[in-house]
Amino acid sequence: MTQFLQEIFGQPRAVRDTALYYAAEGGREALEAFAEAARRAGRVVATGMGSSYFLSGALQTFLSRHGIAVTVVNAGELLHYQLDVITDDTLLVAISQSGESYETVNVVRQLDSRGRHPQLAVITNEPASTLGRRADILLPTVAGVEEKTSTKTFITGFQVLYMIERAMSGCSVPADVWDRLAAEIDTTLNQRDNTLPGMLRALGSASYIQFIARGTAMASASQSALMSMEASHTPSQALAGGEFRHGPLEMVGAGFTAVVLAHSAAPTFEQTRKLIGDILRFGGRVLLVSDREDAMASADGLTIVAAPTPDAELFPVTAIIPVQLAIEAWARESKGITPGEFTHGLKVTAIE
Repeated sequence: MTQFLQEIFGQPRAVRDTALYYAAEGGREALEAFAEAARRAGRVVATGMGSSYFLSGALQTFLSRHGIAVTVVNAGELLHYQLDVITDDTLLVAISQSGESYETVNVVRQLDSRGRHPQLAVITNEPASTLGRRADILLPTVAGVEEKTSTKTFITGFQVLYMIERAMSGCSVPADVWDRLAAEIDTTLNQRDNTLPGMLRALGSASYIQFIARGTAMASASQSALMSMEASHTPSQALAGGEFRHGPLEMVGAGFTAVVLAHSAAPTFEQTRKLIGDILRFGGRVLLVSDREDAMASADGLTIVAAPTPDAELFPVTAIIPVQLAIEAWARESKGITPGEFTHGLKVTAIE
């Protein structure tokens, strides 16, 4: 078993450990502090790099439900081009798994050097890191050690965002939700021998993979594309379903491969179903990850994998698990690559 796969299998425990942290007084207080800060801020800006940046987009969607507009800016762009948007009445949400990402750390340092003092909320897996120590509101993930392409840290990061949304509503998450989520992930992992053959056929000999989703599932689609590039060295991209129709649909033909993440109860599932139908009609293949195996009628070129979830809002967590398994196996078996190994860089990017 590769170390990448070991980390994939460590995700149920990471979910349980993160849930336990936020069930305790310190975790609850941090969530409440964030909710209060978001309500009172003149502006909320969320930033990060890579998978952390993708999570910023999910936070934007969650907080919009409470009438709070969030500006999401890639930390590299924020550092060099948009720093003036941050003022003393801003809530700056910095997401960094390591707490040491070069651009995100230097956003905070540049603000300090300019004498600006926004309230800083940090979501990180390393509370003792540079960003963790600097945080006014610290929201740790408890994913444990992770050395390969992000898996545990991504899903626990999303878990924290879900708890933030519940805190904005004045609610906590019942413990049984996390128990059921961890159990669903366990089931998906333990059934991989049954689901992998179909997923590997769907990926086939693809030289490019298009990931498609909508809503908060875009975070998982974007992370999946990043994971595909890192772990299997395959050019990949994530686009929102509506955006894919505006030009990229012209790429579809024989050999085109799309991976679609969509819950059957999502308000845009009908649009997603139609888009899948068009991709198939134009000769492409589709791997659909949904909450049910019967989310769509069977069709040539369509593979459906179920990722059940205790709450549709947590679908981005369960949906990425089959994709992780597929990319890990595809990299090894079809491409002869040890997945998750970094050959041109490091997991924590410390240069720009």
